[in-house]
Amino acid sequence: MSNSRLRSLVYQIIARPDSWHHDYIDIMEQALDRNEVIDVPENFSELTVGDQILSRIHNTNEALNAFAAILDKTRFKMIILDTDYRVIYRNQNAASLYTYLQRAPHCNRLRLCVESEVALAAKQNQKRVNQTRYSGLCAVDYQDQHQQQLHLRTVHNRDDIDGTVSTYYLLLAVEQQTDGKQLNPKLVARYRLTDKEQSVLVELINGHCIRQIASHSFVSENTVKTHLKSLFRKTETKSQAAIVRLVLTDESQILDSYFGTRDGAAPEDDFATPDGSAAQLGFRNIGNIINRTRYQPSNDKFLTLDNDLKVSYREYGPADGKAIIVCHNSYGCRLTIPHGYDDICRRQNKRIIIPDRPGFGLTSYHPDHLNNWNRLLAEFIEQLGINSYDLLGTDLGSVIALDFAAHADHRLNRVRLSAPIFVNIKADIDYLIGIFATVARLIHTSKQFALEIYELWLKSVTMNLPMHYRSMLESSLGSAERRLFHNHQTIDLMIQGFRQASSNGAKGIANEMVHCLSPRKLDLSKIKVPVDLWWGTEDNRITLKGIENLASQLGSANIHVREGYSEHIYYALFEDIIT
Repeated sequence: MSNSRLRSLVYQIIARPDSWHHDYIDIMEQALDRNEVIDVPENFSELTVGDQILSRIHNTNEALNAFAAILDKTRFKMIILDTDYRVIYRNQNAASLYTYLQRAPHCNRLRLCVESEVALAAKQNQKRVNQTRYSGLCAVDYQDQHQQQLHLRTVHNRDDIDGTVSTYYLLLAVEQQTDGKQLNPKLVARYRLTDKEQSVLVELINGHCIRQIASHSFVSENTVKTHLKSLFRKTETKSQAAIVRLVLTDESQILDSYFGTRDGAAPEDDFATPDGSAAQLGFRNIGNIINRTRYQPSNDKFLTLDNDLKVSYREYGPADGKAIIVCHNSYGCRLTIPHGYDDICRRQNKRIIIPDRPGFGLTSYHPDHLNNWNRLLAEFIEQLGINSYDLLGTDLGSVIALDFAAHADHRLNRVRLSAPIFVNIKADIDYLIGIFATVARLIHTSKQFALEIYELWLKSVTMNLPMHYRSMLESSLGSAERRLFHNHQTIDLMIQGFRQASSNGAKGIANEMVHCLSPRKLDLSKIKVPVDLWWGTEDNRITLKGIENLASQLGSANIHVREGYSEHIYYALFEDIIT
């Protein structure tokens, strides 16, 4: 996927936060059409995008998350202050600036400058009648140690639990050391670009016109035009838009940094708490630190496998009950358990064991885990001393369950699949509907493209978890289960599971999505144990014919169709499924 295309998709997603999940299918369909051009917005830059995000999703924790996601590893240094002007967060680029500002008299002078700007903004608000509260980006009368201008942005944060509103101040400055390293050296060498030509290209990428470039470079507009003609000749392009697209295709340092992470994990930075203590956090955790999560880890357990992978898991039900190993959906984790599970497990004498796969929740991401998970899961079961068990696969976890079942030994007694999605050959894609049909076709076109855009979408959902993920879940509920979900706060449980699943980053989830929707080419006749397939008539991702097709490939399969249930049937009919 070219960076110019990624740049456009980033803009389309962040520009309309209230309809991210609705636009996703449309964006994916556009991506499938290689002949369709998605216009690149004018004047697109990190600072502009960050400001647009805050103006659209202010008064929420997600404003901080979104802004940090955009700026955390770009050319900008970012520091967040509380109302007492104490530093509560800084990104990696801001390490030296943070140290500099901690020294007197810089700290006192900066505070006075920020207070002055805040007071000025308050006066402007009083003059504005029936208008949106002022929260724009403004320059502070202060420069950093490199004589770079600091900018201020006010964020009003609303607590999701009690609705209280807090105010935070974001300080931004350009990272001078990386400002001149925006072009890929290989691209520069390939086209033999001079220093002045490089400068013009950088300005073009940042959305500046010829007049602005001339002003910034202290040269005439004719001089800039001369450099442009040379660039057109060297790169065999005929317009500014064409040369920008060409450069962005090769240039990864700018756009990849928007949502870049290290090996699938969120960037770790020092977090200075008011009491002086420090904690590690990534950009997804800023909102959680401000609005402390109520998750209690007391029930988590861990097993260290031979490859030193530390697998986290939870057990539910009596210790001597009949074991069921759960392969959760790619949106879930070890917390994927319905309301009332205590009584259900006790009544049915079932011991439910849910491990976090690598890259989910508390189990670290490993890039090769999909090729080794069968062996790792077998070792996990062995270490637990389980001599007899069933497998339960939910949604895309059904792929993981069936893959393991095809290689399992005599200890496996039964396989239970809830709302299963399974693509064994390319023709199986025809049984998929809605978003999964689109994703599967995209994967068939380009796995790498699918991985990038799906990871981008996951991160956008994660940044807006309380609002947009909840909306997605509520809109997908079946008519027969809706009241049950609201009465038992099941959606809250699902949100908590997704929050924990994505805590290691979106890479693990995205890789599993691509893996599970790629043709598996498994010989399912190797599964000799009974298989139960549970499907609801309001499942918007796969047809009944798709379920019947899957059953036809299994030796002993029973289909349980339930009217009015959706892909969330696992939560609504949990007791029936495990009985």
